[in-house]
Amino acid sequence: MPRCRGPDRVLRIDANVAPPAAGSASHGSSRTASRPPGRLGTEEYHASVLPPAQEAAVLYSANLVAPAEAVLRSLTRDPASRSNKQPWLMLFDLFEITQNRAEYESLSMLYTVKFEQSPPAWAGGEEAASDPRRAQSRERKDFFALKPNALGELAPEIEKFVAFAVSMGTVRLDLGKVASITASEAALLTAALKRLRTAGLPMWFNNTESLERVLRAAFNERASEATRSFWLLLFELYVLQDKMDPFEELGLEYAVAYEMSPPIWEVYVNSVAAAASRVPAAPAAEEPEAGFVLKGVISTASQNQFADLASHAAAGPELVVDMGKVLRIDFAAAGQFYEVVKAIQLAGKRVILSNLSELNAALLEAFGFNRHAILIRRKAN
Repeated sequence: MPRCRGPDRVLRIDANVAPPAAGSASHGSSRTASRPPGRLGTEEYHASVLPPAQEAAVLYSANLVAPAEAVLRSLTRDPASRSNKQPWLMLFDLFEITQNRAEYESLSMLYTVKFEQSPPAWAGGEEAASDPRRAQSRERKDFFALKPNALGELAPEIEKFVAFAVSMGTVRLDLGKVASITASEAALLTAALKRLRTAGLPMWFNNTESLERVLRAAFNERASEATRSFWLLLFELYVLQDKMDPFEELGLEYAVAYEMSPPIWEVYVNSVAAAASRVPAAPAAEEPEAGFVLKGVISTASQNQFADLASHAAAGPELVVDMGKVLRIDFAAAGQFYEVVKAIQLAGKRVILSNLSELNAALLEAFGFNRHAILIRRKAN
């Protein structure tokens, strides 16, 4: 009997949801005489353990989001499956459905570095936003807001920023809360940014315009050696943001103010952003036109949708179902959905379940839907 072992409970897929493929050997004996009242489906079953990705899909189907995430994260870290994109794509689905944009973006950077390919674009729409299971949004894990400490000092925070960036391997620095900066602090921040740039650490920036105004206010007075560090910090920020035109304009101002040559332009390559830009967009794959749309959480209360689906199937030899708006197929309803699809296919219809998320596709494969329907995943990008 296929099992899904989660941290909190054991889930089983048995006779009422996943009959074996035609011609496969049964691993259990017939139990027709002792069939429990109300039990549905064939009496044959498999005793195999689910693959880990399908295990995670079943956990999510049972609304065990945290255990499902734990299984998928362990797969992304497993060297034996380092070329397997499926758990990564399932995690993207999970974070999008739970509206966890911060984790989605963090995973996107790791995905780009690992596969040298653009990650799936965030597409959390109204259906996901209104889902009651969504998590509260959190700041991304590599986000650092630079601001003075309780004593009004910025230097200790700059040191913390460098240590944080090195430990994370990437960093997004928010400069919006730097309302003032001393010459020594500007020199310290410039040195810190140069160190990280030289090390090739991927960096992004928020609210640089705010700090630029502070810096320009500081060196708009008569140029002196005391104010030179403000200029150098602004030069460094322009380099890190690939702003060559403002850099050259500032260079002219600097040359006039100090009667000396300005710093030379240096190229900074953000390896994560560069890897994403190198990957060409995948050609669009043709998908069958959907004739019926399922959406929301498919549960035991979805009898009306099941009835409409069966009714729609009677209209022609082929039934194409758009699954793109299905947030979750509840574990308790998966068997009922399976029986509906099975009945339509056995009536001589061709059933296509299209636009499936990776989470839902893995679940349907675990339940054996591919015995009676063609499963088409949605485009990853």
